[in-house]
Amino acid sequence: MHAASFFTGALAALAASSAIAAAPLSFDTSSPACTSLTPTAIGGAAPPPSVLSLRWLGTTNFELVYRNQVILLDTYYDRGPRNRPIGFTPSQVTRANAIYIGHGHFDHMSDAVSVAAQTRAPVIGAPTAIDKALSMGLPQGQAVTVRGAGETQRYNGFTVQAILAQHSTLAPNVLSAFQTAITAAIGAPTPDQSAAEAAILARGTFDPRVFTEGTIAYLFTFDNGFKLIYRNSAGPITDTERAAMARIGGTDVAIVAYIGQYAAERQIAATLPIVKLYNPRLYLPAHHDEIAGTFLDIGTEPMFMAIRDQMPGTKSLSPLYREPVCINVDNDFRTEIRNDVQNLRDDLRNLDLRNLRNLVH
Repeated sequence: MHAASFFTGALAALAASSAIAAAPLSFDTSSPACTSLTPTAIGGAAPPPSVLSLRWLGTTNFELVYRNQVILLDTYYDRGPRNRPIGFTPSQVTRANAIYIGHGHFDHMSDAVSVAAQTRAPVIGAPTAIDKALSMGLPQGQAVTVRGAGETQRYNGFTVQAILAQHSTLAPNVLSAFQTAITAAIGAPTPDQSAAEAAILARGTFDPRVFTEGTIAYLFTFDNGFKLIYRNSAGPITDTERAAMARIGGTDVAIVAYIGQYAAERQIAATLPIVKLYNPRLYLPAHHDEIAGTFLDIGTEPMFMAIRDQMPGTKSLSPLYREPVCINVDNDFRTEIRNDVQNLRDDLRNLDLRNLRNLVH
């Protein structure tokens, strides 16, 4: 084999890799689970084994179903009397293989313990979240503590890796001003509403370590190399995230929070760098709906336009509550080709240039 032909082929493959990675995903829009608004976790159909279904369940709650396994990301289902209902109650959730908590604030884990009791699913999260769950009655045997140091759980057809992230930084004066304005617009809660909201608030932690130690991103890697990442707060990018993305080169689907800064341009400045780092083919926003008295609904259009203009290989999609997004993961041939290209990159990186003479003969 000649060195010239070896490197010509290698460079051609590498040049094609960006186009391959940016190619559109294949969606299932006809299977029963992919046309129904009923989550699998409350008794709805599961998608075909080759299909990954994603459902946004309000705030940063998502349901992932693959090969008949139900993974819940965050569990803030009873959101109080003043928030928009998501279409089911926590007591209806009877099926889950695992519950992953991105961080331990109430609007991410308030129903984790009750849902774990109903489903016997383990709850995975940072120490701050797990400590809070244990204090609310989660059995020790269902608690799995991760610190974002690469801890990995294996399921049928995929793994989930914990990566340390960071919570968004909210300016106290801005937060206070907007809360005052929101209350002026919608009115103060009644005593009954305040009591209900206080009970929900108490099912989360206010430990300040949540911001720098207690926020975890979760990387799903399917057996064919398809990758999905979930990050439920748009804080600064961590070195751990940078290292993970340098290793894998990007993702296929990224779910990243889009809330906290109130004004679109400020929020784009917080969320877009994370999406760029993850470099997905599909971006799904999260946390962009209201939390009465604290956050307003924030329009996703400015963020989507920024992605369109700055990341032409990435598409954006904002599904409605419980609306399924079904991706043909097992039939995604682009993922397999991209894996071959990544393997080639690794081979080139590990190639001992002193042995190039062997390629000439």
